[in-house]
Amino acid sequence: MPRATAQTNRLPPNEEMSTAAPHSPLAIANEFLELAKRDGKQLTHMQLQKLVYIANGWLLAASERPLVEDDPEAWEFGPVYRRLFDALKKYGRSPVDAPIRWGDDTPFSLDDGDVAKEKLSADEQDVIHMVWDAYGDMKAFQLSALTHQDGSPWSQTYEPGRNKVIPQQLIEKHFKELMARYGEKAS
Repeated sequence: MPRATAQTNRLPPNEEMSTAAPHSPLAIANEFLELAKRDGKQLTHMQLQKLVYIANGWLLAASERPLVEDDPEAWEFGPVYRRLFDALKKYGRSPVDAPIRWGDDTPFSLDDGDVAKEKLSADEQDVIHMVWDAYGDMKAFQLSALTHQDGSPWSQTYEPGRNKVIPQQLIEKHFKELMARYGEKAS
């Protein structure tokens, strides 16, 4: 999606904005970074990619609307949000040690550089917290393996050497199947 779309959900300083529109993967990753900091943990780039993807999947399953405005792509090590990749590639495998800022996903200094933050609805916050509680202790390789399982949207989309978009409909179907399989535990 164009960059302007991401800006429509931004929180102006000291103001809140109500919206049901999907969010930037940068802002959702920052939500997980805040939870990790609160709990005295650190997250890597790969963990953030997978947590954002999983949160998007659970919200799709629960409400039939995406949490994230970007479509994930099927890369070798699992689902990847390209803008989040661009913002965090400087960390490599090291822990992400600072909040993501608007503009970190571009090589240009065209954005304002504020922390990427957007107003989330109560159900969006609930999903993020549920994902954190269920998956927040998992290592990067565990999260990657989880997204690589046979029948997963990634396994149905991935082609070596191609970063193909994983369709949101495929993600929604997969997470609805997980929700049905695990019942109340998953919801």
